[in-house]
Amino acid sequence: MFRILFVLLRFAVPVLIVYGAWTFLRPKWAFTIVMDRTGMRSHTGVTTPQQRRLLELLRRTRFVEGEVKICGRHDENGELQLRFFGRLSGETEQQIRNYIVNEL
Repeated sequence: MFRILFVLLRFAVPVLIVYGAWTFLRPKWAFTIVMDRTGMRSHTGVTTPQQRRLLELLRRTRFVEGEVKICGRHDENGELQLRFFGRLSGETEQQIRNYIVNEL
């Protein structure tokens, strides 16, 4: 009984250490926007006027088929990095990217 517990702990500790390191070292997003068919569901790091302008653009493009998450941050060189999660076409991603770079 104790031998099985010891073996489990022996494998669990390295996994927990790797998970903790990944959580600490992974890139942090400066802003996130979560949208679905009905509009913006949640957001962090985006001010109210920016939200309204972005929401209007996204309404005009009619891009959402399910939930979409847009995350962004600036890298060490000051360039904006965007990451899209969900079902978006490449053209729509480029439209959103251009809008965020130019307007936000």
